[in-house]
Amino acid sequence: MKKTMRLLLASLLLMAAICMFSCGNDDGDATRGSEDNAAGGSDAQQSEPEIKDSLPEGLEFGGIAINLLIPGGEVNQVTMDEFYAESDTGDIINDAVYRRNMAVEERLNLKLNVICGPDLHHWDEMNKMIRTSILANDDAYQLIAGWSARAPALALDGLFLDLKTLSYLNLSEPWWTQSITEELTLGGKLHFAAGDMTTSMIASCSVIFFNKKLQQDYTVPDLYQIVLDGKWTLDYMDGLSRGISSDLNGDGIMDENDLYGAAYTTLNVVDGFLQSSNIKMTRNDDRGMPYLDMEYEKIGVLIDKAYTLLYENPGAYTLQGDNFENLVCKQFDMFKNDQVLLLPQVLLPNFIGQLRDMKSDYGIIPYPKFDEFQEKYLSRIWDIVSLMCVPLNCGAPDAVGALMEAMGSESYRNLTPVYYETALKIKYSRDSISSQMIDIIREGAYLNFASIYNESIEYPWFCMRDLMTNKRNNFSSWHEKNEPRIAKRINSVIEKYLDSET
Repeated sequence: MKKTMRLLLASLLLMAAICMFSCGNDDGDATRGSEDNAAGGSDAQQSEPEIKDSLPEGLEFGGIAINLLIPGGEVNQVTMDEFYAESDTGDIINDAVYRRNMAVEERLNLKLNVICGPDLHHWDEMNKMIRTSILANDDAYQLIAGWSARAPALALDGLFLDLKTLSYLNLSEPWWTQSITEELTLGGKLHFAAGDMTTSMIASCSVIFFNKKLQQDYTVPDLYQIVLDGKWTLDYMDGLSRGISSDLNGDGIMDENDLYGAAYTTLNVVDGFLQSSNIKMTRNDDRGMPYLDMEYEKIGVLIDKAYTLLYENPGAYTLQGDNFENLVCKQFDMFKNDQVLLLPQVLLPNFIGQLRDMKSDYGIIPYPKFDEFQEKYLSRIWDIVSLMCVPLNCGAPDAVGALMEAMGSESYRNLTPVYYETALKIKYSRDSISSQMIDIIREGAYLNFASIYNESIEYPWFCMRDLMTNKRNNFSSWHEKNEPRIAKRINSVIEKYLDSET
């Protein structure tokens, strides 16, 4: 008993000493933290170890030129901005891209030549350029920033290298988007990568803007907290917008001159509900190859919910027409004029740049979840995103692998912080918690085989826009008509892909 008491007493004394030591350190850290916060930083943040790539010291390639082909023209300014920078201009993004390119060139002793191809309206010409070059084995391009809506067709023809075979390229590093690596691997091979190297990844994320003046006028709850509580769902969005509408001009006609809880378009905006609801349309067989396996019941419920949002909700206004740019401009004009509480759109700088002169404050939140049981918020990545790929006949695969890895890590450290923190979190958003929302949106960026290879497999990912554009919600009829054709097409392209790999 005495021995036990002595042990207990010793233990208590030891615990007290530890507590005194810990408390003393906590007080000191708290004091330093307050001082650092006043100075604009913290020891923890400043001392956080810098993540570096694993490229060997002294790796260099004797001044070799690497030709990077990108879509050009004002139509695809986002892709041009992420790679093309001739000099410092004073623009924060351009200058960060320029410095990144220069740092990588100097580090690896190579020259990056950015070649601007046709714009996205002439995507067929760019695909033809790529195909012709590879089949002619002229090695005109060693690296390509492929348009995500069109480049996958070339991969199915076996025209790109498996990125997993490239020396120096480590796709498990944090500067590569892991969802792309996982979802776009076919039979163990990967032909596309994206991440910090491609700022279009962030710019392509779907979001919901909300008008803070209307939030106050209609006593709308704190939407940020609703998101953080996991309650921001399709049903919540429907109920919220349902109670907000007003015939502003009193003409008895609800049109674009009036006020609504939400304003939609029926193209990319409604596509986003598929990703945000974590819809799956394909599964992989034991070879790692996809086959059609739609979540039939869940998609049917989702389409009913979307139809209700767009067409059975008195607080919704759905813009329709063939001119996508005009629809987007009208949508943003209504939002800026305090006619719309909720605006589903995308983070593209040329889109949100329209809100710089908006008088009322606005916030940014993610797309809604399918229901509260869904684990996390997911964001559709619009098909404007660049997918990095390497031609099958690339004459310098080692240099390209090193270039991609160096550009990824350099972007992670020095480009993304500028683009993400300055351009998105500060320059465009108007409050600090929007930054937290953008973190959630970025972390939920979501792509899968069906959405990326959509145009090569008879458009299963357009089921939502097809039905909503035609004001229909009968998914069973759509499925009965299209499922056999889509399944057959997937089987066909996979067989073709497997043949090209042998």
